[in-house]
Amino acid sequence: MKKLWPNRSLPLVVLLLAGHPRAVASDGPVAVYLSKDLGVGTLSEVAKALERPLDDAWVVKLATGEKRKIKTCLDFLAVTKSRFELPNAVDWTTFWQQGAHCFALKLLEDARPALRSNLGWFRFTKPGIAKLSPRLAWLESPDDLDEAMAAEKACHGWGNFDETLKIRVDGADRAALRSDGWSGRLFLYARADIDGDGLEDLLIRRDGHASGGTAAEARIFVISQPLAAGCTRVLREVGAPDALQPGQE
Repeated sequence: MKKLWPNRSLPLVVLLLAGHPRAVASDGPVAVYLSKDLGVGTLSEVAKALERPLDDAWVVKLATGEKRKIKTCLDFLAVTKSRFELPNAVDWTTFWQQGAHCFALKLLEDARPALRSNLGWFRFTKPGIAKLSPRLAWLESPDDLDEAMAAEKACHGWGNFDETLKIRVDGADRAALRSDGWSGRLFLYARADIDGDGLEDLLIRRDGHASGGTAAEARIFVISQPLAAGCTRVLREVGAPDALQPGQE
């Protein structure tokens, strides 16, 4: 993966959402945004959504030998806290990709409208996505992870960190991604106060698969901007347990 870190910081640009202008830093209650892909209209519906049937039902075998049926997000989230295996190992990636939706809903269970936002500048556009944390990239090695964390600390955006990144926005909250060695999809699932600190956060899903290979992953990120004049940080990340990211679940 090629990296290009600029010597100068880009000027801060204030963008406008269609019909909903926001300041770079805003005080007062911030409207919650929920993607239709989540299947909920309000935050109060999240708990019920966790009980809905998954697209596919699964049977897993726990380390104790017990077999357990996975029919809902609640079942999925419970089993991921234990050691288990699937009857067919080739289904491992699909199992975790389907469960990414469950991780997203779980993170929204205690979410609320933000009291203020330092993310008023963010729009789901190519420039907006490119300014997000470089830790959204598919990081294939410990060295890649170290570089992404260093770039995030230095306030370098994803697009500057990875000069091969190509973004094609094809909806209000969906985009196609292509980079050196992989391609995938990006989804803006929600905007709300997810971690309870009063600030607006972004809930983002990033899917990826290796070019010319079978490796694939789906990960959920909670992204925030602690300071008005600062840059975005990954607060939490969840997904399959074999990925590189620190603090994973």
